[in-house]
Amino acid sequence: MKTRTIVACLINKGNEYLFIKQNKKGGAYPDTLHIPGGGLEENETPDEAIIREVEEEVGITIKNLIGIGFDWDILPYKGEETLLIFLQYTAELDQGEAKPSSDAKSVSWINKADLALANHNPASVKFLKRLGLLP
Repeated sequence: MKTRTIVACLINKGNEYLFIKQNKKGGAYPDTLHIPGGGLEENETPDEAIIREVEEEVGITIKNLIGIGFDWDILPYKGEETLLIFLQYTAELDQGEAKPSSDAKSVSWINKADLALANHNPASVKFLKRLGLLP
C-alpha cells in the first residue's frame, strides 16, 4: 500500500474558516470541502510544507501556526489504495485575499455558525469535531 503524508491547516479570519473545493482528478474525497493543505515534499518540514501549500493553493500567508495532531485514512487516491497520514494545524489569516489556484476550484470562508451545514470530507469532519467546531 502506498503512503502519503498530507499537511492541512484550518485557517480562521475572525469567526470564519477557510475551505476549498479541489480541482484534482482522482484526488481524495471528491466533491467535498477540504481544509487547505497538500503533500509533504522531500527535505521539507511539516511547518514549511503547510506554509508553502497555503500560499500555493489560496495565495495567502498565515500566522500563529499551531500543530494540533494527526489522523489517517485509507482510500483510493489517484487510482491506488493509499494510506493518507494527515498532519493537522490551525492558523490565522496574516495577509492576502484567498483566491482559487490550479489546485483549488473554489475557496470559501464559512462562518462558525454555518460549519455544520457544509459538505465536509470525512477527515475534515473528524478534525472539526476534535476542535469542538462540530457536534
